[in-house]
Amino acid sequence: MSGPWEQYATKKSPSAGPWSQYQGVDAGEDAARKPKTDLLDDLKQGAGNLAAGVIRGAGSIGATILAPVDMVSDAMDGKGLSLQANRERRAKMDAGLQSMGAEPSSLMYQGGKLAGEIAGTAGAGGVLGNAVRAVAPAAAPFANALATGGFKAGTTPGVVNMLTRMAGGGVTGAVSAGMINPEDAWKGGAIGAALPPALSVAGKVGGAIGQKISGPAVSDSVRDAVIAARQAGYVIPPSQAKPTLVNRMLEGFSGKITTAQNASAKNQSVTNELAKKAIGAADLTPEGIAAVRSAANASYDDLARVGAFQSDDAFRVALSKVGAASDRMKADFPELVNSEVESLVSGLSGRGQFDSQSIIEAIKQFRFNGSANKIAQDPAKKALGGAQMKIAGALEDLVDRNLQKTGEQALLTSYRDARQTLAKVYDIERALNTTSGNVDAGKIAGLLKKGRPLTGELRDIGQFAGQFPKAAQVTEKMGSLPQVSPLDFGALGTMSALTSNPLLMAGVLARPAARSLVLSGAVQNRLAGQPGQNALLNLLGDPASEQMLYRSAPALATSR
Repeated sequence: MSGPWEQYATKKSPSAGPWSQYQGVDAGEDAARKPKTDLLDDLKQGAGNLAAGVIRGAGSIGATILAPVDMVSDAMDGKGLSLQANRERRAKMDAGLQSMGAEPSSLMYQGGKLAGEIAGTAGAGGVLGNAVRAVAPAAAPFANALATGGFKAGTTPGVVNMLTRMAGGGVTGAVSAGMINPEDAWKGGAIGAALPPALSVAGKVGGAIGQKISGPAVSDSVRDAVIAARQAGYVIPPSQAKPTLVNRMLEGFSGKITTAQNASAKNQSVTNELAKKAIGAADLTPEGIAAVRSAANASYDDLARVGAFQSDDAFRVALSKVGAASDRMKADFPELVNSEVESLVSGLSGRGQFDSQSIIEAIKQFRFNGSANKIAQDPAKKALGGAQMKIAGALEDLVDRNLQKTGEQALLTSYRDARQTLAKVYDIERALNTTSGNVDAGKIAGLLKKGRPLTGELRDIGQFAGQFPKAAQVTEKMGSLPQVSPLDFGALGTMSALTSNPLLMAGVLARPAARSLVLSGAVQNRLAGQPGQNALLNLLGDPASEQMLYRSAPALATSR
């Protein structure tokens, strides 16, 4: 015996060791000898088995072609119209390949054989479909069913379409299986006919199961928000970012409300750090913020050497918008007109220029007074505060336009940076609890929602709190955060007493452990991906994979 498998074919003696069949000697002759085979030999054997299987698969179709000849031979031998000779022919092919060193019982051989049979019968449906189209063009749906093995027929789903697919699948299945082995044609036909309704039901069931497991699809906006939040350092209750069945169950066990509160507690420090970074503050104490404001005001003070700032039409238009409310009020209720607002707008509108030093001081004064008046209870004071803040903004815009004309780019850049910093300081102060030093992310989200042009870290805070408000609660509003509740002790204590098993009390730690898990990096870093289905469900839902299944399933019906 020779061939690529000959080292496996040498017989061993009854007393041989586990490797002696590869050595051609008894273990007792040389117990210390190392085995001849190695990984490369095994790979060669596997490749040889695969190739032999493919040849045998092609031989199945060849044997079917010769089946009529074998039937005549059986009849002449008095065996009637049997396929005995054809069965012997197939057995001889296996024996011949085995004599060359192949292993017909191996998985590689059987897999190669199946692959050869599928490849040899893959075109059967297409031939049948083309024949039907040529003879009966009106039977296009049935021709499609034949060509695809029952995968599709017409374009309109329904009972008739399904029956057509079953008929086409049955015929193609019977022909395909019959080409491999005539005795198995009925099996191939049965499988081909049953496959369309079976996979249709399986697809619906699988889709329902997959939907339950995966949860609803996550929109691109939510996924982008999750990515941005994680990059900023925030954590998110998993069901809010990726509502899969596992996430919902895990979060439900850990306690949905408590999990959100624990996430908020973690996120508070992130929000505070982002707010400090936004304005370059060492801390969020009144002293820390005052230091930032002082540094920004110093850049304003550098404008004193510019000279005079010229008024322009854009400034006057901005002032007219500030006084628009007073003008409307004057028409209907002149006695209720806010005279302070009217006086400010009227006085500033008539001026042609402003001294650079005085305009900077005016901006500071308008912002200081405006901040105080906006939080007043008196509607007139509140309206005045709003007007003062708008006037401060109009004056800053005027300074910006004048600086652009001077060509002093460094001065302009310094001014713009200082202006932006002061605006951020103002926004943070509106959201800051000076007692706790915590920034309310929800208030920053409110500014963003109102159209405040937030940038950088403040925008990150606002977007996070706007998308995940339950994970952005201010800690002082939540009170204490006990990780176990009396219910945990009560329920587990009762079970422990009833079962006399004190170890059940260890379950009290299970819920805090679950909360730690859902807020851990291992879980959080997986939240940005789109929920996916089980690999098998994805395979069944893939048209190319499903089409291959329809074409190859009848070959599985043939006897091995």
